[in-house]
Amino acid sequence: MSKELSIVALGHQEAAATQPWQLEALREDLLAFDVDRVGPMEAGAAPPNSRSGLVEALGALAVALQPSLPLLEGVVAVVRDWMARTGSRTVVLEIDGHRLELTGVDSADQRRLADEWLALVTAERS
Repeated sequence: MSKELSIVALGHQEAAATQPWQLEALREDLLAFDVDRVGPMEAGAAPPNSRSGLVEALGALAVALQPSLPLLEGVVAVVRDWMARTGSRTVVLEIDGHRLELTGVDSADQRRLADEWLALVTAERS
């Protein structure tokens, strides 16, 4: 069963508005994996009298996937690589209410937290 993983680049909203190619690069990288879909995350209802029924969240992607440890490990690695390339400081990944906050700092504590998050979200699938 496909689940939705949200990826939100905190503080990236202005860059997403002026340089949408940065988030598009992350989307393209994620599409290289065995995912069902990668697209903009919806932020809710659009304002009255607007053309669209939904508003897209700037700096955010929704990824539909079949969660597995290898796939999610790859997604975390791609997000970290994208953060390094774009200078994004914080990215939040969330699936089924389980949240992982990645920062630009590559520390043992952050790797441990990422490993615990991966174990938690994939254990529920077994």
